[in-house]
Amino acid sequence: MTSTNNDTAAVVTNASPAPLPRSGGAWARDLGDQYSKIARTSTDPQQAEANAAEARTYYDIADRMDRAISDTGQPGEEHKP
Repeated sequence: MTSTNNDTAAVVTNASPAPLPRSGGAWARDLGDQYSKIARTSTDPQQAEANAAEARTYYDIADRMDRAISDTGQPGEEHKP
């Protein structure tokens, strides 16, 4: 039983800290960027349009979240043009 406790302690000690959550709509903007990149590189026009639509959806979510946060006076990440 002692080895199990020592193994657990080693894992906890060596674990890296969890990343901090992204504030505002940054996470949605990141997804929008990924869908936009896929849309630009797609060779299938239908897939390109579908991915572009997803990108627009996530950019809209990010903008709405950023506006909601700024309305409450809480810090959020700035929109990158």
